[in-house]
Amino acid sequence: MAITNRFKPGAGCCGLLLFWVSLPCGASPGFATRDLNPVLQSIYLPGYAPQWSENEWQLSHTLYITNTSQRQSTSNENLLIDVENYRYEFSLGHRIDDWVIQGSLPLISNQGGFLDSSIEGFHDAFGFPKGNRSGFPRDQIEIEYSQNGITAYRQSISSSGVGDVSIAFGYHPLEDNSAFFLGIELPTGSQSDFTGNEAVDIALWMIHSQQISPRSNWYGLLGASFPGNSGFLEDLLVDQIWIGQVGVNYQFTDTTTGIIQLDLHSETIENSELKAFGNSAQVQLGFHFNELIGSHSLDVFFSEDILVGSAPDISFGLRLSQGF
Repeated sequence: MAITNRFKPGAGCCGLLLFWVSLPCGASPGFATRDLNPVLQSIYLPGYAPQWSENEWQLSHTLYITNTSQRQSTSNENLLIDVENYRYEFSLGHRIDDWVIQGSLPLISNQGGFLDSSIEGFHDAFGFPKGNRSGFPRDQIEIEYSQNGITAYRQSISSSGVGDVSIAFGYHPLEDNSAFFLGIELPTGSQSDFTGNEAVDIALWMIHSQQISPRSNWYGLLGASFPGNSGFLEDLLVDQIWIGQVGVNYQFTDTTTGIIQLDLHSETIENSELKAFGNSAQVQLGFHFNELIGSHSLDVFFSEDILVGSAPDISFGLRLSQGF
């Protein structure tokens, strides 16, 4: 287990700051999403979380289904990703006065899957770009990344297991629209199961939101992640990854809110020229249903990589949460 983090602002910072300073600042439903590239899934990339009520517990179950078919290459790099990934996260958090603590336990499974043909039809129906998806055999698993002739990551059989547990500590004054977090991701995942990098990752971030009309809010997140130097990508990862999210929601009814959100992060592999490891941008679209059953709320959403090849082709998500 090792930590080799050195904070050096990179070029990706400037773009994220432009999104951040343009944000107004109120409580707002948003999606706790992230880039689910299977090669990068062990890296700690925190997502937006709405502010909580005073002295409240919050329990949530989140399921992500991600389907990726990508082939990218340069003169010294080759990447192949053909996989269907399932990620379940159990999260429990508590607020005490101005302080928040939250822990998350993920279960991760990489499979050949069964959604390839359905997703091709989905892209055709909505006119979304398919990249080179049609050139892949359907419902198989094959992941490989090599640099300078050396294979850094390879998986050709299905795998499942517990991922890296994360714990976040936050400071959020009750009357403030901003919150500040420090998070740590522990090496509970396994490299042999492709569920962790067997290193400690650290992240710092802030969230901010503001009501801009009786039915609409803006919200955002800006932060940085510092991945530990271990696992398959040892000595290849950058020292820090800038993270940004910005979104707007609109309340259609007392219980239904529509959300559109942009997820961004800077490059992840040092000196890589591949889109999959460079600056990433994907859009999240979906709905938040408040008090669906009693005190439960439900998020339903899907993502698309708007910089084609910079994130998985498509992810579907469900998040059931309860405050008590």
